[in-house]
Amino acid sequence: MSESVASDAAEASAAAFPFPVGPDRYPFPDGPMGRPSPEFARRRKECPVSEVTLPLGDKVLLVVTHADIHAIMSDDRRFVRDLSKPGTPKLFPNMEVLEDPTLVMNMDGEDHLRLRRIVNPTMTPRRVEGWRTELREIVDGVIDEIEAKGSPADLMTDYANKLPVKFILRQFGLPDSDADRLTRWVGTWVSVAEKEELTTVGAEYSAWVAQTVERSRSNPGTALVDVLVNAHDEGDRMSNAELESMIRSMVVAGLESIGNGISRALFTLLSEYECWEKLVADRSVLRDSIEELLRVNLPGGGSVGILRMAAEDVELPSGTLVRKGQWVSTPQVGAAQDPIAFPEPERFKPDRPKSTPAMVFGAGRHYCPAAHLAKAEIEIALSALMDRFPKLHMTVRPEELPWDHTHFNVGMPCLPVAW
Repeated sequence: MSESVASDAAEASAAAFPFPVGPDRYPFPDGPMGRPSPEFARRRKECPVSEVTLPLGDKVLLVVTHADIHAIMSDDRRFVRDLSKPGTPKLFPNMEVLEDPTLVMNMDGEDHLRLRRIVNPTMTPRRVEGWRTELREIVDGVIDEIEAKGSPADLMTDYANKLPVKFILRQFGLPDSDADRLTRWVGTWVSVAEKEELTTVGAEYSAWVAQTVERSRSNPGTALVDVLVNAHDEGDRMSNAELESMIRSMVVAGLESIGNGISRALFTLLSEYECWEKLVADRSVLRDSIEELLRVNLPGGGSVGILRMAAEDVELPSGTLVRKGQWVSTPQVGAAQDPIAFPEPERFKPDRPKSTPAMVFGAGRHYCPAAHLAKAEIEIALSALMDRFPKLHMTVRPEELPWDHTHFNVGMPCLPVAW
């Protein structure tokens, strides 16, 4: 990348950034091409645990090394999470999706384990393997549409944004007619939209979830939504609020995170074209390299992190003492780009040893229960493109692509390609 192009990209990124920018303001604006802010590397060397100010003025400790982040995320007893309590720091203004007290991510202890015992069996590796044929059929159908339209194409609009909603509708046993409004609701709900718009969309989305639950009760089946409804109805293992919150959050994660993961994985491979060519020639390593691919370019950027509060005084591996009651932010990108844990962290290495956890899907009891499914969906999406379009390539230089900062997950508005 030339200095002028890099400078223009950095200025455009900063101009589009919707939050206050300053020496200790957090989150930091991304670097060019959606890469992590250089501030993470600086702090990792100079101040691996430091105080930062969130957009609404709350102060928290920012942790940026793999060792410290892993220690915090793996310790669900001494570092707890509930963003619904009064006085809790807010990552973003108007992010009600993170403040729901019935959200499983906001639960600890027995309540969290109770809900995880219900969800985990629905997402086992064996169950995911049983979905592979169906997932591939969906992907092939979308690629048929792309091929029929002809080259060039926009893989964001025609592929990365389209596949997740089709996956969700099939897994939840929902009608195709729900696709457009579901995409609109989720897109707004995870954005930094105005309060009034979020309130309206939140009400529409919640009403749809309630209708979906009642439809399942009236006409039960074997889809994922039916499994969750049955878990509530048989012995009230979930409250109705927990049931509806679970459905809302699973749909949000399935749409937003998967679309972002597919697009960023494609961007990495097509930017480093020799990596694309190697995987096209030898598909056997693709499945085992998905997590490494996501580590290099984390869905959403991974720079925000998850807030946790110290339930007691805790000394981190770096030697820093976190006092009881202090809130810490553990950005995934801090761990994923730590050169101590991952030498040459900016490079995608399919054969990188798996001994060090990348924590792309979290750690500890809050490890994402849908990790197996997410990796399978992204792998199938990539593999199908390699089968159909082995010469796929971007039609613009990587540094020329815009990035969208108006959502909780930073992503690309477009990904123009030809084959």
